[in-house]
Amino acid sequence: MKKSSLHLIGVLLVLMLVSLACRLTTATPASWSGTPTAEARKATNDAINATQQAAIGEEVPLLTPTATEVVATTTPRPTVAVDGPWLVFPAPDDPGLLLAYDVDAGVTLEISLPAPIYTSDLINGLSPDGHTLIVRAGSPLNTDEFALYQIDLPSTTVTKLTPLLSLVVQRKIVNEEGTRAFDTLRAVTREDGLAWSPDGRYLAFTAALNVTSSDLYLWDSTTGSIERLNGLYSHSASPFWSPSGNWLITQELGDYTEETGWRSEVVTGVSVPGFDNQNSLYLPSPGSQGEVFIGWLNAQTMMSYSQTADGPFELRQVNVDSLAESVLLGGAFRLAALDPNAPSYAFILDESQAVEKNMLSGVYLVAAGSAVRSLQMVGDWSGLYAEPNDLFIAVGVKGLIGFSANGSGFSLSDERMASVSPSGNWMVAWGTEEGGESGARLYQSTRGTILQTLTDLPVRDVVWQPDSMAFYLTTEDSIYRMAFPQLSLEFIAGGFDPENLPVITWVE
Repeated sequence: MKKSSLHLIGVLLVLMLVSLACRLTTATPASWSGTPTAEARKATNDAINATQQAAIGEEVPLLTPTATEVVATTTPRPTVAVDGPWLVFPAPDDPGLLLAYDVDAGVTLEISLPAPIYTSDLINGLSPDGHTLIVRAGSPLNTDEFALYQIDLPSTTVTKLTPLLSLVVQRKIVNEEGTRAFDTLRAVTREDGLAWSPDGRYLAFTAALNVTSSDLYLWDSTTGSIERLNGLYSHSASPFWSPSGNWLITQELGDYTEETGWRSEVVTGVSVPGFDNQNSLYLPSPGSQGEVFIGWLNAQTMMSYSQTADGPFELRQVNVDSLAESVLLGGAFRLAALDPNAPSYAFILDESQAVEKNMLSGVYLVAAGSAVRSLQMVGDWSGLYAEPNDLFIAVGVKGLIGFSANGSGFSLSDERMASVSPSGNWMVAWGTEEGGESGARLYQSTRGTILQTLTDLPVRDVVWQPDSMAFYLTTEDSIYRMAFPQLSLEFIAGGFDPENLPVITWVE
C-alpha cells in the first residue's frame, strides 16, 4: 500500500480512537455553492497558432530567451467567461476543499466537499473525455457521508451518487468492534479503487454496501444505476478495464496485517456488459501483497506482476479470452513499464537480481512476442516509465536516458526526471534531490535536444495540458503555469506542504 493511503487510514483511526461518539452522528453538510455557466469560450489566440506551426516542423527553433520568473500575474486579463477548461487541485490548507483554476479567465473556483477528500481520485475519477470528475470524500464516522461525489463545473455543484459503506460497517467502525470493519475501510479507500471504462459509460468502484467486505460495483453514467458485480468474503480491489471495455479485471485480497499488509489471493475477470462470464485468471505469486496491472499488450493480453515485501516479482502476461498465462520474467526485478503502442515493454534489474538470472544489471527493452532482451544501458537505475511518442524513460545515478522500440534514444547526464507532452514534441526535464541540475529545461523529446532553460526554481513535478500548449510546474510549495510561445512563469497557487506533492488534474 502506498504511503498516502497508509497515512489517510492512520488519520481516520486516530479520529476514531479519540472520538467520544458511541453511535453514528448526523452528516456534516458541505457547502455546494456555484457560478452560472457561461456560453462563450475564449478564441484560440495567435500565439498558440504559432506554436502549433513550430510543432509541425522538422527542426524546432529556440522559442524564447530564458523565461523571466514572476510570483504573480501582473498583466490584466480581458473579460473572459468562466467556463473552463480547469486545472483542479486540493486546497493547501483545507482537507474539504478543491480549487478549480480557469485557465482562460484566470479565475479560481472553490469546490466544497466533506473532509477528507481522497485526492488520488482526481486522476482515477476523471472520465476518459475529461468532462466528468468523481471523487470519494467524507468521514466514515458520519451517517452516509463517506461516498462517491460527482463534481460539476463551472457551477461547482456536488452531487452524492452513493454511500460506500453500509450502516452495519459504519457502526462497527464507530464502536471499534473487531478489526474486520477497519480492513474493509482500508480496502474501500485504496488509491486504485476507481476505474472508468474506455468509452466513459461505466465507473467501476469498490464499496461495502451489502456485506462486511469490499465488493465490486458498477455505476452507469447513462442510466444512473448501480450494480453489484460480486459478493465474496475476500475484499475486491483494483478494478482494471481492457482496452475495448469488454473485460473488467480485479483482484481479491485476503487478511490484512500490520506486519505483512494485504495478501492477494486471486485475479479475476468479468465480461461487460453482460456480466455473465466471470473467470479466475491466475493465482498471484506466493507472498504477493497486491497485484500490479501495468497495461495491455493488445485487446486480449494484459501484463502484471506481484508486489512483494522485497519488491516486484514475476512479470507475466495473461490472455483474458483463452485464460493462457505465461511468465515473461521470472523472479525478482526492480521496475517494469509497458508501451502498448509499439508494443514493447522494459524492465530494470539491480546487481543481485541480474546475478540470479545470469544477466547484467541495467535497463532492458523487449518487443512484444519476442524473447530477445535488449540491454539499453548497464548500471544502477531507480526509475522507469513510458511516455508519449513510443518513448521509455529510465532515471538513475547516471542521469536520464530515453529509448524506444524503433532504436532511437538519448542520454542526459544532468537530469533526473522528465515529462513528455501529449503530442510527443516537447519534453520538460529537471533535477531532483537525488542529483542532477536544479531547475527545469525544455527539450525536443524525440532527440533530447535542449531548447532553453525554463526556471532555476527546484521542480518536483510537471503536468501537461492535453493540447500540449502549456504545462504546470510544481515547486517546493507552489504551482506555476508556462504557456507557449512566451513561456513566462505564471503563479497559480501556493502554500502547499513541501512533504506532499499536490495531485493535479485537467477538466474540460
